[in-house]
Amino acid sequence: MQTFIAYFIVAIALVYAGWLFMPQSARRWLIGRVIAVVPSSQRARFARLQSGAESVGCNTCKGCETDAPAQTTVKTIQLHRR
Repeated sequence: MQTFIAYFIVAIALVYAGWLFMPQSARRWLIGRVIAVVPSSQRARFARLQSGAESVGCNTCKGCETDAPAQTTVKTIQLHRR
């Protein structure tokens, strides 16, 4: 029984990794195919996934939403000889 649980956990991890590294166009195509099969109660969730199927690594931090440029001030370093 423990072996099957371990196989199940590994299989879920493989599916998740495959989903993360799948190209965006393939992800949208797959979601479009799954929408036709899932019950109507879950279709709204999958439609939301399809519309927001962008890069998984970039949609969580919200760091790029600000339009303010980074302020870089250049300061010279003065070296003093002894």
